[in-house]
Amino acid sequence: MRTKNISIQIKPFYLSEKKILALKWQNLENSSNCTVFLSWLWIGEWLELVTNKMYVIEAYQNEKIVGLGVFVEKERKVFGLFPIKQWLLHRIGGVKQDQIWIEYNDFLLAEEVEETVREAMVKALQAYDKQLKEVVIGLSTETVTNCFKKYFFHSNYLIKTLGYLVDLSPIERNYLQDVLSKNTRSQIKRSEKVLCQLGKLTFDVVTDKSEINVLYDDIAKIHIGRWNSTNEGSGFTNELFTSFHRQLVNDETSTVQIATLALNSENIGYLVNFVYKKKVYFYLSALKTFDNNKIKVGLTLHEKTIDYYVKQGIQSYDFLGGEARYKQSLSNQSYELALQRFYKKDWRLIVESALKGLKNQIQLLLSKAT
Repeated sequence: MRTKNISIQIKPFYLSEKKILALKWQNLENSSNCTVFLSWLWIGEWLELVTNKMYVIEAYQNEKIVGLGVFVEKERKVFGLFPIKQWLLHRIGGVKQDQIWIEYNDFLLAEEVEETVREAMVKALQAYDKQLKEVVIGLSTETVTNCFKKYFFHSNYLIKTLGYLVDLSPIERNYLQDVLSKNTRSQIKRSEKVLCQLGKLTFDVVTDKSEINVLYDDIAKIHIGRWNSTNEGSGFTNELFTSFHRQLVNDETSTVQIATLALNSENIGYLVNFVYKKKVYFYLSALKTFDNNKIKVGLTLHEKTIDYYVKQGIQSYDFLGGEARYKQSLSNQSYELALQRFYKKDWRLIVESALKGLKNQIQLLLSKAT
């Protein structure tokens, strides 16, 4: 398929070809405005988790590669009866494998032609293989999902959420004064005051791989204690999750940094961040709790971490997806992210979508009635 001198190739991909893909990916990554989730650091490790059949989609303009993506093929049964072929972009479709949680999902695209190339790739995908009935994309921004909406018959939201970030470019004095509200500033100052009354407070950002590996043991313990009893659970009880993130730390191109807050030399809070192309992506936290509700370890640590990255010349601090109150309080921008299923015109999928829509309407009416 050709559009504006853009040619698209879609072909099966095998792990034995990983080195070849790595060269193409890393070359394109250098000219892309991608996030850490589309770096070869992330994608290269993610490929090792995939056991299903894979396909690579490549876009070329005048023989130069300008677009790349990897789809995983899965069979889904509609109504538990009718098997259909489904492709997932940079996802696998299993709870354990996808718990590593990709955000800002998209094709890897050359920055100067990204909109044109994305559209050409989606158009080629839609026309490829009549047996391919649906694709799953996300968590992605509206720019990405709107392109898929243009070429597929219909779509369903699987997840829809807000993301938050701090644009650091307009900060003139410091983050605390220039971005935060009076109430949030007050909470942070009060929290630090109470902590300092309990002893010596120390902040640090750890970049050494061996130190990070040691810290991960304590991070896992705190994170499991906080999240294991919730519906989301803790990724640190999942061997695939822990192995994946250990590999990210130990990779020679690692972007992992951990911000720590210690009280009397004992760590009470951790933030795991990816620092990539002058941007920081906050991935997860592990925070110890105190009986005194004036102590806000998370707010205190985020404020110190963001102020540290301001001084490092970082462009933005991204809290990623999830509508948490603290993210809204600490940020100055928001954006939408969604995980969506896009499907072709097929009576089984049309009926399934209609029934799900009816079910949601009934549930909404019942909730209002009660």
